Amino acid sequence: MMASEPVARAVAEEVGRWGSMKQTGVSLRYMMEFGSVPTDRNLLLSAQFLQKELPIRIARRALELESLPFGLSAKPAILKVRDWYLDSFRDIRYFPEVRNRDDELAFTQMIKMIKVRHNNVVPTMALGVQQLKNEQFSSRKLPPGFDEIHGFLDRFYMSRIGIRMLIGL
Repeated sequence: MMASEPVARAVAEEVGRWGSMKQTGVSLRYMMEFGSVPTDRNLLLSAQFLQKELPIRIARRALELESLPFGLSAKPAILKVRDWYLDSFRDIRYFPEVRNRDDELAFTQMIKMIKVRHNNVVPTMALGVQQLKNEQFSSRKLPPGFDEIHGFLDRFYMSRIGIRMLIGL
């Protein structure tokens, strides 16, 4: 266990660093135009862009999942989702630089595996919120400030949609 602590700390520091970087805005129009001609060059450029952009977006989600109000971040379902994001961050960050067609194909396969890993994010997040409600709020009335969780979920799901649009799978 001790050997993994420095690794976990290094990953946490890297997630913090990448999570503070600026995302690159990509319009739907640009994606449609760029993706309408899937040449080998465009596929390579897309993979290279994703290799730089996805860690920023994924790190931000992982960081957000660690700082939720009302103890939501500590719920088992939320920890599971956070771990999926951390695993995906590691997979992308430690993938060799995409330089050619073979690299692009291998990167695409990895992205497909990441997409599958994240297939259950929505129901697992819902389970986490339900765990919180069941454990802390016995009445139907939610406490003041609970709308902060709704705001987080809105941002989180919009970001998830954006990531899935970028990976285009």
